[in-house]
Amino acid sequence: MNQAEQLHTLARRYCMIMSRYWGRTYSRLMNAGGDRTADGGYTVEAEELFPRYLVLDAILAELERFEGTEFAAEEEAHNKILAAVWSAQSLFTENKGGIFQQTAAAERQALADYLDKKAAAGIVGVSPLPYRRTLSEVERTLLWEDLREKWGISDFWYPLTEPKPPETEAFMEDYFAAEVGIEALKAILSAHGIERVFELREFDHSPEYQLDLEGFNPAYTINGEGYWFSADMDWVIYASHENSITIAGEWLLNEVKRIWPGWEERRWLDWQERLRRGV
Repeated sequence: MNQAEQLHTLARRYCMIMSRYWGRTYSRLMNAGGDRTADGGYTVEAEELFPRYLVLDAILAELERFEGTEFAAEEEAHNKILAAVWSAQSLFTENKGGIFQQTAAAERQALADYLDKKAAAGIVGVSPLPYRRTLSEVERTLLWEDLREKWGISDFWYPLTEPKPPETEAFMEDYFAAEVGIEALKAILSAHGIERVFELREFDHSPEYQLDLEGFNPAYTINGEGYWFSADMDWVIYASHENSITIAGEWLLNEVKRIWPGWEERRWLDWQERLRRGV
């Protein structure tokens, strides 16, 4: 990597590491009961913590609109990265004031200072991160249109909607994770020459990506339900809020069935039916 790519990678890694750190610190505060006042508001301690990971997540999504290779020189990278650090917003950071705004500004400044120091000292030996790029609004719109047209996807999909599409099965996600696992799924995709996938999410405010298989993790998260597929759209994976994972596409479904002898017993059931059957 050249100096511009390394600076971009350092900025991404800082956001990832420090967002996890502040998130865990805030979780400890919550577990200790120190996040809320008697009237239900946030304590000062809370407002000096959670804005930090929220603003770092917003910055990371903005940084990942760039690819490190697109900068002409380190100075251009430095300027554009700092602009993203100070301007990035999300649904969770917009139109805030008071302690929230002060805390978020302090975290932006900490990242800017870190990058300034690294750039001044000369950057060497930065380990690369998996490829992940935030999709533009145009890309998002076109991909959603194509996905809906090809697979009949609306707000939700099978098994939460009917009818069941051809060459499609939905499984209980916890059993899929335990008995198949993400690494086996990555291996199947890799064996078919797939190197990068798209990730679309349920919520309009959630960032959506093109990413390497290394960073591929089809799961329901705080960003909502998700869809994963490659450029050909001949397969789709859907993770819902109802503990389901849907595998669609003839070759992918056949491969999953081949390595999962008990797949028929793991077809998706809702929670009531699972409790009734004890599975």
